[in-house]
Amino acid sequence: MTEPLVQSMTSQLIVRFRDRILSGTYAPGSALRQDSLAAEFGTSKIPVREALVQLQSEGLVDIFPNRGFQVRPLADAELDEVFRLRLQIEPTAVAQGAKLAGAADHDAAIGALERLNEATAAGEFASSGRLNRAFHLLLIVPRLQPVAAEILSRLHTLAQRYVQAHLRPEGRAKRATREHAALLKAWRSGKSQQARALMHSHIKSTREDLKGRLR
Repeated sequence: MTEPLVQSMTSQLIVRFRDRILSGTYAPGSALRQDSLAAEFGTSKIPVREALVQLQSEGLVDIFPNRGFQVRPLADAELDEVFRLRLQIEPTAVAQGAKLAGAADHDAAIGALERLNEATAAGEFASSGRLNRAFHLLLIVPRLQPVAAEILSRLHTLAQRYVQAHLRPEGRAKRATREHAALLKAWRSGKSQQARALMHSHIKSTREDLKGRLR
């Protein structure tokens, strides 16, 4: 396989492996065997290994000497750090987004929340984490806050598996839907301080629910 083909296959595998990890298809703590993955996707082990190394840098995969790769387990310490950083950064970025957003940004956020609500109402938790991430990031108005968007995109990727766990218990999805609706209303109205407070409360309550669930 030539180098350009290896790079192309690696890029495709990164997307596929990431989606499967974040959706829970590859469960936390499960082994990622290079031979099996190469056979499944019809490629050599080289792009498989390169893709897994990239996902290690994203915090989704662990590498152990003489044991290979595994999906990073869910952990209290990671949950605490990710949500602490989100609480420090995201409410302020969303408040600024409320000031910056235009009509096209409002339409994009409305559409993203509709897709998220449809998925959670249908119990499609494999996609709900991804859709939740998309909605939250749109509230920042990424084109006008690119650095905040880059940082929060990484944090949301790490948080996504936890968020999916948060939405599964009875009643949680409905509560998240109500909180998102109130947040979107304040954000669209340009009420930046209200949007900040609602986002802070939303992240904090999600973190507390998840800590209880992990225990």
